[in-house]
Amino acid sequence: MIKTIIAIAAGALFSMNASAGYVQYELTGPVTGTFVQHDTDQSMAYFNFDVKINGTPSGFRFNLQQQHSEGATQLTYAQTHFIGNGPSNFGIYSDFGGDQMTYFNLAFARGADGRYNYVAKYSSSIMFSNGYEQFDGQHTGYATVGKINPDFVRSLDQMGGYYDNLNTRFVPLYIGPNVSDIPEPASLALLAVGAFGLLNIRSRRQA
Repeated sequence: MIKTIIAIAAGALFSMNASAGYVQYELTGPVTGTFVQHDTDQSMAYFNFDVKINGTPSGFRFNLQQQHSEGATQLTYAQTHFIGNGPSNFGIYSDFGGDQMTYFNLAFARGADGRYNYVAKYSSSIMFSNGYEQFDGQHTGYATVGKINPDFVRSLDQMGGYYDNLNTRFVPLYIGPNVSDIPEPASLALLAVGAFGLLNIRSRRQA
């Protein structure tokens, strides 16, 4: 009976997650903001980031959100280390506004407590009073799964699943597990020793 209840509850939870259509990730650290992926193919539906640009006057932060008029801000590629749900690695190029050119990419690895650690890299040429200045840097932080607003879900659905219909659809290419997610050889050896010891103890008990 208990097994039946657990199975029904698990099925209901899966149905709720599957019917949601989207997964929202929230970033904490020098890069803040959110991005939303489809829960079917992990393609990006929406992104909005504030990126700290080191070395700029007054701690300048740059906003990246898909848009266009004078220039554009768009995805350039998408990859993933995760089979099923998990944040995709992706790149963005922006020349929106005509006063900057920025290359930006985010890469994720599985962290602790359900978090995903990120490494963000940027290369940005920004117009200041004395002309264009070049800034290159890297940030680390983490992402967590957030709660997406149902009204925003409806808006995305009305826009065909991609915010403002401006976002080129990139289904991320699976590139294998992240190296940091794979136990090192020494760790594997320790696991093998532990398993052998456990088997030895069990054999003695049975004897």
